[in-house]
Order: sequence, then C-alpha cells, then structure tokens
Amino acid sequence: MKIQLISKPILVVFLLSATTMSCFEPPSFSNVSEISFNNIVKFTVSDPFSGVNSRKDSVVITIDYKDGDGDLGETIAGRDNPKYSEWGNYELTTLRLDPDTKRFVELVQVANKSLFFPVLKPDFKRGPIEGNLSFSPSFFYNNRSRLTVVKYQIRIRDRAMNVSNMIETDTLSLRLTF
Repeated sequence: MKIQLISKPILVVFLLSATTMSCFEPPSFSNVSEISFNNIVKFTVSDPFSGVNSRKDSVVITIDYKDGDGDLGETIAGRDNPKYSEWGNYELTTLRLDPDTKRFVELVQVANKSLFFPVLKPDFKRGPIEGNLSFSPSFFYNNRSRLTVVKYQIRIRDRAMNVSNMIETDTLSLRLTF
C-alpha cells in the first residue's frame, strides 16, 4: 500500500514533467544576428603600470544578442582568416561630440580595429542562442586630456559573415587626449 501511495505522486510528477517538456519550442530567430543596447557604465581606476598617479577611464558596454543558428564568436585560430580583413566579429566605433559643430564625429582608435569575442556555443551545434556580451575599452589620460562626450556604435558578425544591425549606446563623458 505504501508503494502505491509513493508511486502515484511520482507518476503524476513524471507525467507533468513530460507534458511540460514536450511543450517547449525553441525560439525562432533570424540567422542574421540581432543586437540591442543594454547598458554602459564608466568607472575610473588607478593605473600603476603607467606611473604613480596615473589613472584610466574604463567603460563596460553590454549588448544583448539573438541568433538563429548559433554561429557567433570565433576561435583563436579562425581569427587569422582573411575574411576578417576590415574588422573582427565585434565592431566598435567611438564617436565624440565636437564642441564647435555640436555633432558627433568618429574618433579613430587603432586598438578597436580588429576586435573578437570567443565562440558562444562551444559545442558548435546549430540552434538559436540569446544572451549578452560585455566589452570594456580603457582610456588612459594625463594632464593634457580633456573631458569629452562620447558614444559608441556597435555591430557584430557571425562566422558566416552575416552582419547584425547597428546600435548606438547612450552618451557619457571620458577624459581623452587627441
């Protein structure tokens, strides 16, 4: 009798689990990644490698992504592929506010020319993925640096070279030397 009392609840739980799991349908995303702006945060840290009183502004940019076939990210070996000639799989364009024209202009930064993020689906199985990516550029400054309003434009691309939509971040002020 005790066995029946224990087995009935287990059977009910099993049936409910099986029913719930059979209703799961994977999301349907485009194979061309879609990104959206999530957050941008700035903080100032000391930089003992550049001198006793050296500081740098560090920014953390977070974006959300959705991709239908899960081919986001690149292996270290794959980063040498000539298909990435102009930029890697993460394109970050820095725009600064020109105080004279009150328009944003590109601030070319060599360090941002070829950026990569790692493979996001290590098993390489095709299928939809979503999540977020954070990137952290740093800006060293000195007594010639001046506070500048900046924002970023971001795109990503997958291993099939599909390029996502472009997004812009909110603005923030950084100490820049240019």
